[in-house]
Amino acid sequence: MAITYDKGRKDITFCTMLFKMPAQQDLNALKHMERKFENFYLPSLRKLVETFGRVALWCDCQTAQYLRDAGLDSQIQMRVMDFSDLPHYAERDQWLQILESMRGKTGYLLHHKTPAQWVDYLILIAAKPAVMNWAAENNQFNSEYFMWIDAGSFHPMYAHFWNNWTGRVDATPTRVRITAAPTLGKTRPRFVPKFIHNIYRRWRGPIGPATAQTMARQNLTDIAMINADYDIPASSFMMPRSWVGEFYNTFERTRRIMKKHGLVSTEQAVFQAMMKYDVDGMFEVSYIHGYDGVYAAVAAKNADHLM
Repeated sequence: MAITYDKGRKDITFCTMLFKMPAQQDLNALKHMERKFENFYLPSLRKLVETFGRVALWCDCQTAQYLRDAGLDSQIQMRVMDFSDLPHYAERDQWLQILESMRGKTGYLLHHKTPAQWVDYLILIAAKPAVMNWAAENNQFNSEYFMWIDAGSFHPMYAHFWNNWTGRVDATPTRVRITAAPTLGKTRPRFVPKFIHNIYRRWRGPIGPATAQTMARQNLTDIAMINADYDIPASSFMMPRSWVGEFYNTFERTRRIMKKHGLVSTEQAVFQAMMKYDVDGMFEVSYIHGYDGVYAAVAAKNADHLM
């Protein structure tokens, strides 16, 4: 996968993280593919750092040493920590209990997997906004913009994610810039979140979020997961420094609301809920078809306003 970034732009910090999972074999099973830490993630992260420079990274000791041995640590704003030091690890037992209670309900995200297989992965990806907030507060590279890139994104299997990318980041977002891939046959569902928000405003009591389609078919008390008319590819998103703190705080607030309603989810589902409650106009969205061109869509100039 040949990707060349135009480093002429000096105002972006690229944020990511990499930790060896406590049970690596579970992550391989979870992702339906071979994702070995040493052979999949470490080379991908190295390519990411070599391509972009100006990288803010949370990682474990093994990852940090790998990058030092490669002579790349000078390009990285690095925080080295154990997996158990991640922000939500202290809630692990609570998350396991909630995941168990969600089983059998409509929209259950685990399918044939067990909560024990999923929980550490969910703890990991829930830390993305925290990494960006830390990077913006420290701002080692004096950046105006912060762009998330998943550490595994440079593996060849993700080459289609980069389709149509020119090697430049032309976007100068004024809000949180993210991509949405429509589902249920909708091509540009820009008005769906507003419609859902109006439904939410009429709710009373501890009822988990769902789309109008799900609400029409199911007892609301049986909803286990956020369902939406669009997917949020969370492998890349970008925002100005002025929005990073608010994005992080809103993510955590939304996550706590979901947890109160008996929901634990992927970070994409939290983003979906944040969009549905988007009364402050936090997001600008670029719509894509499938997951092709995720990075090109985030890096390009034009975007739609969500509301």
